[in-house]
Amino acid sequence: MQSTLTRRPQATAFSIEDLLDRVQRGEVRLPHFQRPLRWEAGDVRDLLDSVYRGYPIGTLLFWKREAPAASVSFGPVRIDAPSHSQALWVVDGQQRITALAAVLLHPEQEPAARDGFTLFFDLDTHEIVQPAHGEPTPPHWLPLNRVLDSEQLLGWLDRYPGREKNPEHVRAAIRLGKAAREYQMPAYVVEAAEEKTLRIIFKRLNTSGKPLTDDEVFNALYGGTAGSRLPNLKALATSLLELGFGRIDESLLLKAVLAVRGLDFTQDFQKQLREEDDLTQTLLQTEAALRSVIVFLKRDAGIPHGRLLTNPLYFVLLARFFHLHPEPSPRTRDLLARGFWRGSLVDSFLDSRALSPQELLAAIGPDEEQSVQSLLAQVRPLSDEWLAQHAQPATFGLALRSRGMALNALYALQPRHLRTGALLEPSQLFSDTDPASLSPVLKSLTVQEPDAELKLDPALYRSFLYTPANYLMHPPLPGQPLLDVLRDEPAPPPEVLQSQAITPAMRDTLREGGTLEFLMQRMELIDRHIIEFLRARTRYEESDRPSLQSLVVEEED
Repeated sequence: MQSTLTRRPQATAFSIEDLLDRVQRGEVRLPHFQRPLRWEAGDVRDLLDSVYRGYPIGTLLFWKREAPAASVSFGPVRIDAPSHSQALWVVDGQQRITALAAVLLHPEQEPAARDGFTLFFDLDTHEIVQPAHGEPTPPHWLPLNRVLDSEQLLGWLDRYPGREKNPEHVRAAIRLGKAAREYQMPAYVVEAAEEKTLRIIFKRLNTSGKPLTDDEVFNALYGGTAGSRLPNLKALATSLLELGFGRIDESLLLKAVLAVRGLDFTQDFQKQLREEDDLTQTLLQTEAALRSVIVFLKRDAGIPHGRLLTNPLYFVLLARFFHLHPEPSPRTRDLLARGFWRGSLVDSFLDSRALSPQELLAAIGPDEEQSVQSLLAQVRPLSDEWLAQHAQPATFGLALRSRGMALNALYALQPRHLRTGALLEPSQLFSDTDPASLSPVLKSLTVQEPDAELKLDPALYRSFLYTPANYLMHPPLPGQPLLDVLRDEPAPPPEVLQSQAITPAMRDTLREGGTLEFLMQRMELIDRHIIEFLRARTRYEESDRPSLQSLVVEEED
């Protein structure tokens, strides 16, 4: 049974001056279950900057209990701590306390021996700065290990050569010292008899909840004000819904924003953007680019809905392209569509690592014609023989990456409703929750009318269940299995059957009980259709020359 606290935690607050005084007296201790120091130099610098500007830096949690004499380390600061009957053991806040102690109590060091805790305050810019390794520091850089003690700070100012010429520097230094000493850190102090209780508290504090996703962090850091037309990625996703392409995932929109800004969308955005960057204009530019991308995908590439995107990488690359070239020529749009399908084909059937996002992004520059030619050159060409051998439903299951190619090929048949004969709209087939509305003809081996084929070769039959041969691009019909609809009289018109990759003869075979034969025949039909579909989309046999206009211009030059 887990123990409970006999006394409620004591709510209090420590000034940084008081807290670090307790550190120096050996009253603050680190339990052995605490993790090592994980913060990097940038984290430490941000913490001290927050203190200077009065930003909240979180609540501390201490465990009050006795502590033996020991040597305690807070970064480079070493404390020979005597025994203490009411020591404060850090349960939550180790990284912050260590950073504060390591910077503000940092021992004297020569420039060549500086570490990540050797920080300064630039009296000109009012920024927390760190010198390059071994480099001398400007005279107007105030060492932060001088600001906690008033006497040390005044002594440094007395020796400061710019004191008389720059009286504002003196005022800035005094404000910094006051801010550092008087900053209040809220804290809870817990008294518990068992260390096990503290371990439970520590675990729940550090593992409960879910970390923010990258797009949630982006919205928090760079989202606009409530009055902005596009305050964040969520608003951007909503604004694109009117194009009928479905809701674009915010993580993909974040990559598009980075690409539009010319940044590496494969890397952490927080390492490429500054906290003070205003991305309001970039969000508007991304919206404009993505509207053009969606129109291009629907009209030129034949992708009716975001759920049929086979490779999100190209969605991001296209955002960059249409940002730089918002009105490409018809020839460019044609070549760009080929490149889209060729890249998607390589990603689906070969290896996504065959395409380098950084190289593809670098291929998109200010010259429209050169950009599209560079993109085409990045993608490995595939022969007709390769397509005939590999681009078949038998080669892949519906759960693999190449599933998207089969879905696009099936949609290109312009599927119709089996009952009404009406063309099925993307809104009827795709949603934000389901990848695609695929309905199986046969759900399992236990069909209503098992035929002799199933008894002869159930393993062969089962192998067909999870391939496109067993699926129609059709919404479910409540209370009406598709098998019954296909078998019932009157039969759907031939054009309706053909829109679902079924011939009247195949339907007759199914009606007569030849389920396995039906699947085999339909697979052959889909095999041929997918290969024809990919040939029509990739057009490897056609010339990829630039537009005639660009060739004429080059000759004139």
